[in-house]
Amino acid sequence: MSRRAGAMLVLAAALTSPCCRPGENGQRGGDLERQLVEATVAGDLAQVQKLLSAGADPNKMAPFEGHDQSPWKMALNKAKLKRPDTIAIVKAMIKSGANPEVAWGEAPSVRGGFSVQQQSPLLDAVSIGSAEIARALIEAGRHPSVGGVALELAVENGQVDIVHVLVEGGVDVNNRSGATTALVAAVNARNVELMKYLEEHGAREKP
Repeated sequence: MSRRAGAMLVLAAALTSPCCRPGENGQRGGDLERQLVEATVAGDLAQVQKLLSAGADPNKMAPFEGHDQSPWKMALNKAKLKRPDTIAIVKAMIKSGANPEVAWGEAPSVRGGFSVQQQSPLLDAVSIGSAEIARALIEAGRHPSVGGVALELAVENGQVDIVHVLVEGGVDVNNRSGATTALVAAVNARNVELMKYLEEHGAREKP
């Protein structure tokens, strides 16, 4: 099994814990949420901000092109480093209560068809390569449960800025929720800069 596959299995297990706030367990929204999904996909930052101010819940799902999607999931899916407006939309949703642990929406099911599934915003930030989004998520007040997996993947990707954000945001450098530890990942990648940084922050090859 590859490290990435192992990380995804860990993610699936980590996201099975029950959610506790409105809109965080696949709840459906109304017309405001539908408009927010559409504005998000269109990349209309001004309209997104207007709808959030009007009370649209970024966590609740609404119909979009035949499937239920949350504005939060669509914001993460549309975010790109070369599009600052899409990063601003993500940050606006975080400020308005988007769940830093999970985003809900329909996706293709392994059994065929579509089903409501969840994804990790922090792992999305690593995939996007955005230290800005990672920092906003860490600062949102709830420590993402997949921090260790995100740290390992960021090390593997050589994403120095994101590694710094995660470590300085409190992610345990010796967390073993991924396939290995962050320091072993740095050693395997022969990334001397990250090896030194992690060791300076208490990382060990065998915690």
